[in-house]
Order: sequence, then C-alpha cells, then structure tokens
Amino acid sequence: MKADKNLNRARGISYTRLFLSLLLTVLKFFAGLFGNSTALLADAVRSFSDFLAESVKLLDLCIASKPKDESHNYGHGKVATLCVGAGALLLLITGIQAFSLGLEELFLFIHEKEPGTPETIALVVAGGAFISREIFLRISRRRGLGPDSSSYASFQLPGKNTFISGVVLLGIGCTFLPGNGWDAADSFTAVLVSLYLLGTSAKLLYGTVDELIEASLDEESNRQIRKIIDETEGVIASHELKTRKIGKGIAINVCISVHETLNVQEAAEISKRVESRLKKACGPETYTLIKAEPDPGRNCHIHNRNRFRNGLAEEGGNKTAM
Repeated sequence: MKADKNLNRARGISYTRLFLSLLLTVLKFFAGLFGNSTALLADAVRSFSDFLAESVKLLDLCIASKPKDESHNYGHGKVATLCVGAGALLLLITGIQAFSLGLEELFLFIHEKEPGTPETIALVVAGGAFISREIFLRISRRRGLGPDSSSYASFQLPGKNTFISGVVLLGIGCTFLPGNGWDAADSFTAVLVSLYLLGTSAKLLYGTVDELIEASLDEESNRQIRKIIDETEGVIASHELKTRKIGKGIAINVCISVHETLNVQEAAEISKRVESRLKKACGPETYTLIKAEPDPGRNCHIHNRNRFRNGLAEEGGNKTAM
C-alpha cells in the first residue's frame, strides 16, 4: 500500500511538471515567434527538453520499472533508454535550428544590418516564465519533493535551468537599453543557449548508444565495484569483471577466488555476501552473476607441485627400466 501511494505521488508530481514544461514551451515559442526574439525561441527548445525528460520519467514509472518476466529476463529498462535517445535526437535537431537562427541574426549585426529586436511581449513572457519556475521549485522544496533525481532521464539540471532562464531574461532585457550596440544581445544569447542544448543532446546520444551496444561502465565505477568485492569477507581476489548498464540498473558478472579448503555451501555463502553488498551499493535493480572458484595462486602451486612429483616418478621409472 505504501509503495502504491509513493508511486501515485511520484506520478502526480511528474504530471504537474509535464504540464508546466509544456505550457512554458508553448508560451515561449509563440512569444518568441510573434515577439521577434530568437533567444526566447531557443529557451522554448530548452523547456521542450524538460517536457521530454518528464515524458521519459513517466514512461519509466509506467513501463520501464516493470519487473522482469519470461520474455524480458533483465526487465524493461531499455524502453526508457530508447526514448531518451529519440528525445535527444529531436533535441539535437531543434537545437541546430535555433543555433542557425541566432547565428543568422548575428551575421546581420556584424554586416551592419539592423537585426530584428524583441518586442515587449517577449520580455514579459521570459520574466513570467522565470518567476513561475522559481515559485514552483520553492513550493516543491517546501513539500519535500525537491528536483528530479533520475539521472539517466534528466535532460537538464534544475540549477542550470534557473541560470539559463536568467541569462535569457537578461539577454532580451539588454535589447531594450538605449544604443544600437545592445541589439545583438538577443541573438548572442540564442547562440549560447543553443550550444548548451547541442552539448546536452550529444552527451545523451552518446550515453544511449553506449548503453545499447552493451558498453562497460566507466573505469571509476568498475574500480569501486572491484573494491567492494575484494573487501568482502572471504574473498581473496576478483577477476574477469564484466559490467553493463540496463536502464536505471546495472549487470555485474565476476569471478571471485576463495580459499581452496571451503566446501560448496561456504563458497555460495560468500557469493551471496558479495551480491548483497553490491546491491546495497549499486541499488536493488542490480543484476549479479558471481562465480566462486579456488584461489588460483594456491591452485597453481598445487598443480606445479603435482607435476614435479609426477616428473620424479617418471624419472624413477625410467631408471628402473634401464
């Protein structure tokens, strides 16, 4: 009951953020279009990225978080991964369009041609969007909701969103200052926001492709996993570590070396201990495959010793035959 209540609460929060991001996207787009502000159009794309992030999060709550079944042994995490990649591709295309519009306006200014300056409606909508977002974040913090914590589905960070909204508002506001030198502030701001969007989309696409081709986790994560395994009681060493990401979870395959005198049950208990520590550190959605085998160093020593004894026996047999 408590889990269902938390799930419904999370869905309600996500629906609210989804509606707010969609509303801001529409308002910014039309205000930028009719208010002649390229910066606000670029900011509309950024708000659209928030809408995509919330959509992926809802998909994760409804589909990707479903438990594994007979036809999906590792769960449904790849569904969210594919949607993140599709959203990132769409963000990349719209970011390129916003970048080209801002660059075109800048070229007009450089060639001493008067670029279009934003209208009052663009400034009003930019200011209203900035204030409404801050109010929503403050209300969320007071209710203990806080920002979204899903790292893989987040297209933007809340702190960066607030900073960029402030930059957009400042860029549009500068065009209302006296003097023709401020006319390019709107276009320059659009280029900056577009570059940020292009960088974000490229990073998301790289991560999506990396996950779909079953790439290993980064070296730092693998190092932490090795440390957890090697520090587990009963583990002498670990080798053949293989990791990959599955949605929000990860899969870990590893061989551990245990003392050669242990029986099968004792080795299995050590494997369970390693699995428990990994899930505690990496999350309950971690898939583990742990193979326990005798310490290769000791085993190698016994093997060499047996070869030596067999060699002596063969040599003695040859001398007898002679």
